[in-house]
Amino acid sequence: MWSCFVKVEADSGYPGGRARIVHKESDIITAFAINKANRNCVAIATSHDIQELDVSAILATQIYTWVEDEFELESKGSDEFLVVHARDDFGDLQCSTPYTPSVPGTPINMPWLGSMQTGRGASVMIKRNMNNARRMASHPTLPYYLTGAQDGSVRMFEWGHSQQLACFRPSGNSRITRIRFNHQGNKFGIVDGDGFLSFWQTTPIALGATPKPYLTWQCHNKTANDFVFVSSSTLIATAGQSSDNRNICLWDTLVPQTSSLVHAFTCHDSGATVLAYASKQQLLLSGGRKGYICIFDLRQRLLRQTFQSHDSPIKAIAVDPAEEYFITGSAEGNMKVWSLTTHNLIHTFSNEHARQSLFRNIGTGVMQIETGPANHMFSCGADGTMKMRILPDRFSIGSGKLDIWQNDVRFIL
Repeated sequence: MWSCFVKVEADSGYPGGRARIVHKESDIITAFAINKANRNCVAIATSHDIQELDVSAILATQIYTWVEDEFELESKGSDEFLVVHARDDFGDLQCSTPYTPSVPGTPINMPWLGSMQTGRGASVMIKRNMNNARRMASHPTLPYYLTGAQDGSVRMFEWGHSQQLACFRPSGNSRITRIRFNHQGNKFGIVDGDGFLSFWQTTPIALGATPKPYLTWQCHNKTANDFVFVSSSTLIATAGQSSDNRNICLWDTLVPQTSSLVHAFTCHDSGATVLAYASKQQLLLSGGRKGYICIFDLRQRLLRQTFQSHDSPIKAIAVDPAEEYFITGSAEGNMKVWSLTTHNLIHTFSNEHARQSLFRNIGTGVMQIETGPANHMFSCGADGTMKMRILPDRFSIGSGKLDIWQNDVRFIL
């Protein structure tokens, strides 16, 4: 049983004391993907399924309802919320109802409720029976997304279509630790728990095909945890753990594998866990198992800065599109916002996705962070929620007005 709901919380742990949560599972949310061709559509992964959500009603009402929410919160208290439950025959209904991405503000067809839903909840359009999807990636321009699972499988889906487009990697392989498209969307890569990096072409794909990777090699001899495309699609940075402690590496995919290692950084004792790339400044950001952040200048191939950002492993990292700040998430469930220029801490969101003992065998804390246009920040984690915050305007970061961060933060996903 799942629930989509909108709940306004008064939590003394948050400056400003308010939180808006739109989707919550009884299970951990391990990953999500946002449809770049239609941002009203989001897919989330739990340990037992993948759900495609239509969030247009939420996005259309968020600006106007917050004003009245303040009044409602003050006059009625903080315990009111809307819960929408699906019927047991939800699977049959969704298969018989064609999915048409909605225009923001239009009613959402929810036949299992017997009416049109125009409230502030998200509606589930498709539910896929897929166990233990750990990573997801959305195509940069088209309505496709990839899933990488604990069983090592890699699959591609199209939003609104029940049948998968392709299975790039079958089950029975090492677990997928990261999956990403390149900026053009014509190829993608994965890294796995055995330290291997593989790449596939994404077009053309015959329906139901199992394409083979065009490139595979071991980038770390213990495990690989993350990778990013650096500037072009041929230069790759990887993060993981190697016996020689060269845990951040740069690779050139155009040369033979024996000479493909461009540079290796000795850092992150016990292993590097996450990567992010600030392309305008050519900065590579990495996080490690001991909570440390490293910032590398790739133009000079130098470690510019290192500092401890969390007391537990860093599970997620993201840079805002303007490259003014970056966000880190830890295994404890805390999220922190840092200046990319000064590396100073701007704000802390404590217990944003606090780990639950029930899910410790799958994952803990913050599982994924993604930034978007208009200062949107999406995150998900072990507390079973996916959330969206609207961060203050980036120009206020250098003004010292930290109260803006405290009072203008909302959860909607």
